[in-house]
Amino acid sequence: MNLPVKKILTIFLFSLSFCLDLTGAPRPWDRDEEGRVERLSQALQNEKNYVLFLAEDFEGERPWGFYRSDSFLNQTEFTAVLPDSSAFPKEKEVLKTSGYPEIQTQSSFLIQTYIENPRRDHWDIRPIEPLLLPLGLPVQAIVWVYSEGHHLNLELVVTQKKSKEIILPLGVLNFFGWRRLEVPINLPKENARLIQSFSLPVSVKSFRLSSLPTQKRGAFHLYFDNLCFLVDTSTFVYPGAEIQDTWGNKR
Repeated sequence: MNLPVKKILTIFLFSLSFCLDLTGAPRPWDRDEEGRVERLSQALQNEKNYVLFLAEDFEGERPWGFYRSDSFLNQTEFTAVLPDSSAFPKEKEVLKTSGYPEIQTQSSFLIQTYIENPRRDHWDIRPIEPLLLPLGLPVQAIVWVYSEGHHLNLELVVTQKKSKEIILPLGVLNFFGWRRLEVPINLPKENARLIQSFSLPVSVKSFRLSSLPTQKRGAFHLYFDNLCFLVDTSTFVYPGAEIQDTWGNKR
């Protein structure tokens, strides 16, 4: 890569990291969800190598199920309860212009289960069929989640052939109502090389829930909607650097 192009790229990634806050940890919830969606839209307009991939719209076409759970209550269904945030329809418009003109937003994904031992109980909720991301470096994951103040930790687990699991922390669900959760994805160098050199895509493995000691025993339920990924589809690599390193180091 020649110096001017590399310099422009560095400046772009530096400025965009302020917009998307790709710091390697779940971003503290921002009440200005509309603003976050608008900044995402601007990033997509400014850099054509980036695409917004709707991995799961939870409209009922892809079955999901519990895995690693001993609870007597493990129920899933698709329901008409939708995010009530004003940012949700705005994000839908961004998805329409990102390759999903026929996107439907008529249902969400409900899970219901039971906490017997708050200190030890945990669950994986997995897609029954493979859920592959497009080839490229995923740099951000976004999902809508409804909770009722549960002391549960939520992680998104992604995987890749010839590699270990990659855990993306979405945070503790001790809030009430719908929230748009985001987490930056800082792939290890070996995973980036598996994509760039061997065309091995990343896939979604599960949502992983674990109960905190402060959680009360009993039944609880959650809703999920619109799991999206921001993906860098460029294929260039310059000596001595990985594109993901730049995202992770800038604040």
